Amino acid sequence: MKTKKSKRWMLLASTTALVLGACSSGSSGEQTAAEDATVTTEVAATDEATCTTTYQVGWANLDAGILYYRDLGEGLQKFADENCWELTATDAAYDIPKQISQIEDMIVKGLDLIIAAPGDREAFVAVYEKAKEANIPMLSTGNNLSDGNSALEIGFVGAEWEVEGRKQTEWMVEKLNGSGKIARIGGVGATQYVQKRKAGFESVMANAKSLKVVFNQDANGFNQEEGLRLAQDALTKNPDITAFWCDSDALALGAVQAINERGLDHSKILVLGSDGEPIAFDQIRAGDGIDYTRALHGYQWGLLTAKAANSYLKSGATGYDYLIQAPTEGLSADNIKNRTNEELR
Repeated sequence: MKTKKSKRWMLLASTTALVLGACSSGSSGEQTAAEDATVTTEVAATDEATCTTTYQVGWANLDAGILYYRDLGEGLQKFADENCWELTATDAAYDIPKQISQIEDMIVKGLDLIIAAPGDREAFVAVYEKAKEANIPMLSTGNNLSDGNSALEIGFVGAEWEVEGRKQTEWMVEKLNGSGKIARIGGVGATQYVQKRKAGFESVMANAKSLKVVFNQDANGFNQEEGLRLAQDALTKNPDITAFWCDSDALALGAVQAINERGLDHSKILVLGSDGEPIAFDQIRAGDGIDYTRALHGYQWGLLTAKAANSYLKSGATGYDYLIQAPTEGLSADNIKNRTNEELR
């Protein structure tokens, strides 16, 4: 519940998360419409500011073990510290029933607003309905509810995941120059992220007649161990694979490990991931591992999510349409060299 209380906090004029423009040619990774967006959060102008109103906000994280979600949570926490929020954060560790239970607890506590990254597009409809009945607004980030349930959300901070999957695949197709064998290592869970990105992959591959998908399986987790297991299986069945298309950088790191363990020539095998982990950036620069990632800029994503939530708390509107486009971009050796890991966060 919204409370009136005093709270001291340090001088912080503003936090700006700027996604620097990257080359938009096919060889450097296509950009989304939001890739040149600046996310700015206004905070106190004095070092002895007093909060006249403190908002109780919940953050139901899907899995803080995934760097993107961890960075997203850190962006939310930074905003909370600077803008008179008391943030209640939970981590479900990709346990869907646990995440639903955590949201139910937030509803019982009567928080002012709940931010969630729902781990299943269908399973979370009922708990979102409970929040609506309790007059607690729900803001989805990263993932959202299944089609037809947007009335249960005040908005969705995300991306057109099918477009993201398509852009990742288009980069791969161009680099393969018309021939090759592809292994897709998909993510886990019935999320929009996995389902839509797969649809984007399939739509591009349907028109790439000279390329063959020889391996197409979903992982049991977004981790390097699963990526390694599936990549080993793919290479055993198809030792002449020319590209690994992965749903996360962690899965892609597993593919890199499998390639290295077999002593294969990495220069002849493309590895693509998504999330934007620092180790992926380092490998892209060095040319010794992952070749491309769809950078999701989780920390900046968190700031944008908080900005939309804060607007709703103060005015009853997020200030955006239902889809609040988060900053994403494709990064490869063509456009990463002069950018630091911190600014890409």
